[in-house]
Amino acid sequence: MTLELQKRISNAENFSTDLVHEIRNPLASLKSASEILHDTKDSDQKLKLVSILSHDVQRIERLITDYSQMLKDEVALSKEKFKKFNIFPIIQSVVDDYNNIYQVKRGINISCINDNNKNYIISGIENRVEQIIANLLDNAISFSEDYSNIEVKISKNVDNQVVINVIDEGEGFKEKDTSKIFKRFYSNRPDKFGQHSGLGLNIVKNLVELHKASINASNRLDKKGANLEIKFPKP
Repeated sequence: MTLELQKRISNAENFSTDLVHEIRNPLASLKSASEILHDTKDSDQKLKLVSILSHDVQRIERLITDYSQMLKDEVALSKEKFKKFNIFPIIQSVVDDYNNIYQVKRGINISCINDNNKNYIISGIENRVEQIIANLLDNAISFSEDYSNIEVKISKNVDNQVVINVIDEGEGFKEKDTSKIFKRFYSNRPDKFGQHSGLGLNIVKNLVELHKASINASNRLDKKGANLEIKFPKP
């Protein structure tokens, strides 16, 4: 228990240091933009500066919100218990919810594809699996153009493991080592970073590992885009 407590304290200290470092960047941008805004009389420049201010405020807000959520999750996870359940209806529900939003908002179509089995049993925590899928869709949407397609595929491999693939038509990964994208506050982010904290995929990785599962990222072979794949162990 003492070792576990020391580990948690160390993780919290490291995370807090990273968070402080990450917040300093938008704060510096806010300071510069506000100083220029105070002195400028050009209306076009004022609009650009207001946009920068809004972007940086969103970024800080998202960082603090997600950091707070991570701390709450850590406490909650210690109290939650694993059980066997069918992952298919959970994924279908998340996909339906996102479709209702993004088909109208950006014309993005999200489809749920399976091998007609619809019986994909895993051992885990239902609301955490829902959180995993939602975060992966958030990530895919952030890199997707309007009126593009995202697929969530559910299948079983030869080892009878449940496999989830979230596949988009975005730019794909520039990184040769795609494991970097799961690091906290990884720097290769979409332009609309105010909507994201750089924590989403790190949260996903932590939740996937909690389920004794694995996650890998790769570029699509058939066309432009990314493929994030999760393999859950047999229950």
